[in-house]
Amino acid sequence: MPAYLYCDIFRRWRSVCALAALAAMPFVSCGGQPGGDAEFTLIAESMGDVPMHEDALKIDNLAKAHDGSMATRWTTCTNMNPGFFVEIRFSRPRKVAGLLLNSEPSPFDFPRKFTVEASADGKNWEEVARGGPEATQKGITTINFKEPREVESIIITVNKAVRFWWSIYELQIKYAE
Repeated sequence: MPAYLYCDIFRRWRSVCALAALAAMPFVSCGGQPGGDAEFTLIAESMGDVPMHEDALKIDNLAKAHDGSMATRWTTCTNMNPGFFVEIRFSRPRKVAGLLLNSEPSPFDFPRKFTVEASADGKNWEEVARGGPEATQKGITTINFKEPREVESIIITVNKAVRFWWSIYELQIKYAE
């Protein structure tokens, strides 16, 4: 099982643990805006009592969440449980208005209850969105932030156990103007 990387005195694990643990985490760089270089890195892990399946943490699986193909996907490879999360770390601060998680080919593979937190510095976090099943239509989860904000990282956390996997065929970032 991969090392937990997130340690926060409030309620969440955060990147305060040893840097050696950082090297063990699966990372993948993904393109962001057209014409840009690698805009963000994806990380998947579990903060809850149930660990995510080890295949969900592999670099090649994380890359499928933003490879431009609806024929591939990132998935938890196990039923969703509270504490499963995906973190988006930008290569530089970006002004973001929201996210779109497309799981259309597997329309039941979406979080039924989730929170989205954002950080401008990787240390101070604020809830920017919260959602339930109403946020998803035909496998497409639309997440609109309360207001656009400059962010360094975004975390989407599952808050309800479901007997379906969590899959993301394509992750889209809604950049603010």
